[in-house]
Amino acid sequence: MEEIVLKAGGQIYQGWTKVGVTRSLDAMSGSFDLELTWKWQGSEQQYKKFVEPIRQGQACTVDIGGERVITGYVDDWVPSYDETTVTISVSGRDKTADLVDCSIDYPSGQFNNQTLTQIADVVCKPFGIKVIVNADVGEPFQRIQIEQGETPHELLSRLAKQRGVLLTSDTFGNLVITRASKEKAGASLILGENIKAARGRFSWRQRFSNFTVKAAGAAHGNWDTAPISAVGGIKADVKDSEISRYRPMIIVNEEITTAEGAARRGQWERQRSIGKSNTAEYTVTGWRIPQTGKLWNINTIVPVIDEILELDEEMLILSIMFTEDDAGRLAVISVVRPDAMDIPAQIVKDTKLGGGQW
Repeated sequence: MEEIVLKAGGQIYQGWTKVGVTRSLDAMSGSFDLELTWKWQGSEQQYKKFVEPIRQGQACTVDIGGERVITGYVDDWVPSYDETTVTISVSGRDKTADLVDCSIDYPSGQFNNQTLTQIADVVCKPFGIKVIVNADVGEPFQRIQIEQGETPHELLSRLAKQRGVLLTSDTFGNLVITRASKEKAGASLILGENIKAARGRFSWRQRFSNFTVKAAGAAHGNWDTAPISAVGGIKADVKDSEISRYRPMIIVNEEITTAEGAARRGQWERQRSIGKSNTAEYTVTGWRIPQTGKLWNINTIVPVIDEILELDEEMLILSIMFTEDDAGRLAVISVVRPDAMDIPAQIVKDTKLGGGQW
């Protein structure tokens, strides 16, 4: 059976009795939780032999069968014991966790005529994090003001919403700017065959019939419905045709300066509301796909055939959690509709654009 190997402080640790490794397309950082339990023999030297080298804050990697799944830092080291047993728990996250936790310290406090890639490079550089761009990030932002105490994650997330892209990390701790993939997982999830357990959530709680995005600025657009300029402001209306009753949502974003930007933000809000409201989670035995030998991976397409959850379609893998405990070695796979994470490169024509006073 493949070993889970933690490398930290120049040491190699394996033989874990409980394992949890999570990666998600809509999270900026992957995470791990490892636990080792053994019988206490009353020897302080036996305890120190394993425990002493592990320290919070150490750079670390986690591999599954020689394949990297986490590159980051140890967050927590939690030792405990009783009269008969010693338990060591170690948890941590990708390097990109620092982008989630820490504030931006940038002297000017603003960016002028910079693209999302350029801004990401600047805010990630002090943390030693490389930016990988796998998507078109669009035009430069005219002016972006950093809010007091704002984290890189908060800044880049609000800008990503305006460009319709996703922010995640790879297994080497890099920040990845991407879109929903069309890559095939290489297997299917089928009720009665490889699905060990499942649960779904299908809701209207976060769904709205119309998203109106309002912003100050000139409404410059490429459609006949958008005036060349407007004094008061711009706005875009994006409808969700699946919601049959009146449920409006108004979003004000002062940084948007074009009709295209307002429309893209509206589409982002609609698609993400679909994603949050229509999810399914499947548990399968093992961490690798039997047909390919590869680890299950996020941002890949998997056909799902499940009569109980009424799914018979291709779904996008949003997150993966690899676990191992007394129940065995399992992969928990969260899926969403592919279009829930896919904001088109071009604004759809039926989006209503306008300007003027609002």
